[in-house]
Amino acid sequence: MKLALILLAAGDSRRFNGNKLLHEFNGKPMYQSIIEEVEKLPDDLFHRKVAVTQYQEIMDCMMDRGYEVVENRESSLGISHSIHLALQALENEETDYCFAVCDQPYLKAATIEGLVKGWQDSGKGIGCLCNMGALGNPAIFSRSYLKELLSLEGDVGGKRIIRKHIVDLYLHEVADGLELVDIDVRKNTQT
Repeated sequence: MKLALILLAAGDSRRFNGNKLLHEFNGKPMYQSIIEEVEKLPDDLFHRKVAVTQYQEIMDCMMDRGYEVVENRESSLGISHSIHLALQALENEETDYCFAVCDQPYLKAATIEGLVKGWQDSGKGIGCLCNMGALGNPAIFSRSYLKELLSLEGDVGGKRIIRKHIVDLYLHEVADGLELVDIDVRKNTQT
C-alpha cells in the first residue's frame, strides 16, 4: 500500500498571539522546519505529499517544493476540517495516510522514517510517535480508518481514533521528548 504525507498548517494560533507557523524559529518561519526534515527522507517513502493551509506564503512555498496544496478557507471549523480536506484531495487514491503538523520544529527526519518503517513492519492499522507514554505526531492511519477520520468533527484530531483502537496501534518511542513538542505559546519559541 502507498503512503501519503499530509502536512497540516491551517491553524489559527489562538493561544500563540500571532501566526505561529510564520513566526521565526531558528532563523526561518516555523513551518519550514518539517519541510526541511521531509526533504532529507528517501524519495520513495511517501508517494504523494499534500499540505493543507490557509496562508498564502505557506501555499506558495509548499507548491514550490512539490506539495499538492489544499486551501482551508474555514479554519475556524477546527483540525477535523483540515483532515477532511486532505482526505477529499486523496479520495480516488488507494493509500494510507501519515498526518504531521507544522509546529513541531524539533522533529527529525530519522524519527519520521523510523515511525513509517516500524509501522509498516508492525502490521498494525495505526502508528504514532510516543515518549514515555505520551502520544504525539506524526500519526499514520491505514485506509481502513478512512470512515472514522471523515467522521471527526470540530477541533478534534486523530488521537480520538488512536485511543479507541489501542490494540491496533504501533507506538514508535522517541528518545528525546523535545521532538514531540508542538509550539502553542510564544514563550516556547526561544532557542
